[in-house]
Amino acid sequence: MSARNTTATKSASRPGKVRAVLAAGLVLGVGAAFTLAAWTDNEWVFGGAGPANNPGTKTYAMEQNTVAPFADGSWTDQPNANGGRLDFTMEAADLLPGETVYAPFQLRAKAGSEGLTVSLAEARQATNPAVGNANSTALYAAMRYQAWVGLDAANCSALGDKTAGTVLVPAGSELDTLGLNEFSLAAGASNAAGAPVNICFAMTLPATTVDASLQGKNVVPLWRFTSINGS
Repeated sequence: MSARNTTATKSASRPGKVRAVLAAGLVLGVGAAFTLAAWTDNEWVFGGAGPANNPGTKTYAMEQNTVAPFADGSWTDQPNANGGRLDFTMEAADLLPGETVYAPFQLRAKAGSEGLTVSLAEARQATNPAVGNANSTALYAAMRYQAWVGLDAANCSALGDKTAGTVLVPAGSELDTLGLNEFSLAAGASNAAGAPVNICFAMTLPATTVDASLQGKNVVPLWRFTSINGS
């Protein structure tokens, strides 16, 4: 019997399943609906000498890929909330207390961009959809998450080896918790993007969740990654 079937059997006496559609987004930054949602990408300008000594700007821009196995055609810009949708495992739409779901994604500097220093700068509940059963404030408060930088898609799972990743958000953090540290994105060449950085989010409905009023509700958490020029 699979672990999930065992969980379902043990949970038969519970009032019912708590459904949590997780949206997360990358607002270069990153936004999400427990399904990950939006990123915000910041461009910085400085005075300098361009062609014919006219003022010019360098490029500081990043992009995201939320579609493993991260094909070249899957990279997008998501500068506005809710942004790119993280692909959490299917059980994210049918969570039981004690279950955790995972979503890998990547960030990189665009072709021609300078190197970037990135931070997880904002974490909040989305305002679209409006708060209600489709975006429950109570479920948002109940959920917890963790995040790693440098953890590849193959290990972004319940059984994956997490030791290669650097903790960005500690285990058991509330959904409005920001990243602990900044991380770097390598500069892109004139005709090629910089090397991608792997990120992994893990969302959990705590085992201690017994509030029957959370059943049948969804939640749309939103995260924003922002960047500044870096080495």
